[in-house]
Amino acid sequence: MDFQTIFSTLGLLGVGGAIGSYIQHLLNQKRETELRIQNLNENKYRSTLIFMRCILKPESVNQFEINDPNFQKLKNVMEVKDYANNKLIEFYYNSLLYASDDVLIKMKEFMVNPTETNFMKTAISMRNDLWKKGTKINPQILSLE
Repeated sequence: MDFQTIFSTLGLLGVGGAIGSYIQHLLNQKRETELRIQNLNENKYRSTLIFMRCILKPESVNQFEINDPNFQKLKNVMEVKDYANNKLIEFYYNSLLYASDDVLIKMKEFMVNPTETNFMKTAISMRNDLWKKGTKINPQILSLE
């Protein structure tokens, strides 16, 4: 083997390694971005579900950790329910940017008819959107009522 062949081989290995490293970097960056987006959506969905529960059970508001200073000032059940409903409307309009079509439809169904079953349907839809795993579970089976 002559020096020219050796240098050519080493050059190809270096270029191939650099290209492979770059592709690996791009894949890792994409994965990290997807995880960050999923984390943000999970937090948004969690907040949405808490306010949905406050609409259904405003008397149980103390069961939830809500870091909204305005929420702490509410005095009675109707104020809690009205405030939670307004927050849900806000979340609904913000969800137009990131939620799946099914989540939006289920959220609207809940807002029009706030029932335990519609709550569970929305939660299942959010779960499917976040984790990309379909489920065939009946929402009424999940209900604690």
